[in-house]
Amino acid sequence: MKANNTTTQSVVRSADQVRGRPLAALWLRLQNILIFLAPIAGVVVIWHIATLVSDWPDYLLPSPLVVAKTLWKLLSSGLLLEYLVASVGRLMVGCFVGFAVAVPLGYAIGTSRIMDRIFSPVVSITQPIPGIAWIPLAILWFGLGPAAVGFIIFLAAFFPILLNTVAGVRTVSRDLVRVGHVFHFPRQMMVFDIILPGSLPFIVTGTRLGFGYGWRALVAGEMIAASSGLGYMIFEARNYLKTDEVIVGMLTIGLFWAVVERLVLRPLERRTIERWGMSRAAA
Repeated sequence: MKANNTTTQSVVRSADQVRGRPLAALWLRLQNILIFLAPIAGVVVIWHIATLVSDWPDYLLPSPLVVAKTLWKLLSSGLLLEYLVASVGRLMVGCFVGFAVAVPLGYAIGTSRIMDRIFSPVVSITQPIPGIAWIPLAILWFGLGPAAVGFIIFLAAFFPILLNTVAGVRTVSRDLVRVGHVFHFPRQMMVFDIILPGSLPFIVTGTRLGFGYGWRALVAGEMIAASSGLGYMIFEARNYLKTDEVIVGMLTIGLFWAVVERLVLRPLERRTIERWGMSRAAA
C-alpha cells in the first residue's frame, strides 16, 4: 500500500510540474501529436513504395504525391470545401432531429412500462436494419435530394441515441427517485433534477455514437440520392476513373471526423462522463 501511495504521489507531482511549466506541457502535447501522426506517416511511406514497385497505372493506384496535388487543386478551387460544408450541414440537421426525437422517446420508454411494450418490439425489428437498406424507400418517399439523405442520417443517428437514453434512464439510482417521491417533487423537477442528470453520461455517449453512424450513413446516402457532398464527389470521381479524387474524398471524410472526435466529441464526453464519475475516457 505504501509503495502504491508513493507512486500515486509521484505521478501527481509530475502532472503538477507539467502544468506549471508551459514548455513541458507544449512538449508533451507535441509528443502526443507525433505519436498520432507516426502510424499515418508509415502508411503513406508503404503506399508510396507500393506505387513504385507495382505495375498498376495511376487510375488504379495513384501515388501520394498525385493525391496531394489533387487535394491542393480541389482546396484552391473551393470545390472540396463546398462539398464538405454541404455534407456537414446535412449531418447536423439529420443528427439533431434524431436527437430531438430519440431523447424524449428514450425517456418515455425507460420510465413507462406501457411505452416500453408499445415501442420496444418496433425498435427491436427496425434497429438492426442498416441505413443503406432504407435508401430505396427514402428515394421513393422524398425523391432525390437533401430530404432523402437527411432521412437516412436521422435513422442512423436515432437508434444509438435512443438505446443509450433508455439504458441511462433505467440506471438512475432508485434511491434518488424515491427521495424525489418522498419530498413530492413535481414532475418537471424529477425529470430535470434527477433523471436527466443521472442519465446524461449515457445520452452523451449515445450522441457521440449517433453522430459517427450518421456520418457514415451520410456518405452512403450522398452517393445515391444527392447532387453535392463528399459522397457525391466520390461517386462521380469513380465514374470517370479519377481515383485520386476518390482518395481525396475518403481522406477528407476520415480527417474531418478525426478532428471532430478529438476536438469536440471526446472533450464533451470527458466533461460529462468523467465529471459524473461513470468512467475514465482515454486521453
